Amino acid sequence: MTNEKEPLAGLGPLTGPLDAAATFFDIDRDLVQAAAEQADDTAHALAGSPGREAIAALSETEKTDYLLRVAQGDPTVGAELRRSTRSEEPGPGERTVAELLARAEIIRQARQRAAAKRREEEERRRRAEAERERRRRLDALVQRGESVWTEIESEIARCNASGYDRASALLHDLAALAAEDGTGADFARRLDGIRERHSRKARFLDRLKDLEAG
Repeated sequence: MTNEKEPLAGLGPLTGPLDAAATFFDIDRDLVQAAAEQADDTAHALAGSPGREAIAALSETEKTDYLLRVAQGDPTVGAELRRSTRSEEPGPGERTVAELLARAEIIRQARQRAAAKRREEEERRRRAEAERERRRRLDALVQRGESVWTEIESEIARCNASGYDRASALLHDLAALAAEDGTGADFARRLDGIRERHSRKARFLDRLKDLEAG
């Protein structure tokens, strides 16, 4: 089968309607694109003598039907007419089914590489934005100074999940700052004090398990 002539050679440009039809009928889009991309190369098939003779042999009803389908945007008309003038064996410049499938695989791999590259670029943008946001947050904490520790105690005193989450987030940011400016010992001392004062708040302490106590 793979040595047979490609069906619907020169299917036509991958237009919106053709793409939509392939999606609706769950046809391999890469295979459709491979079949469609040689439309310009095979369009001359109807210009030669065999093509003219085949068209001339059509009845008026058949010609009208073809023209109506062209007017309605049917992308298969050209391929159907070309197929009627060709032999069953691939001629010069024509593809076999195996060659069509191989081309579809090349298109698929190129599409997958492009999609992977887009994902990588998006991930890089996401990480860069996350780092900019983290930097803005840490710089704001530096400006606030000791008031941050007061806010942490206030959030813990709320004794609810949102307060614990806010206090934990601030402590994690302060840990990052301490690692940057070499004040880890001071941070660890103050963290130990918080743990001691709130030793009965197990749900809050669970949020601090990944912070070094010193």
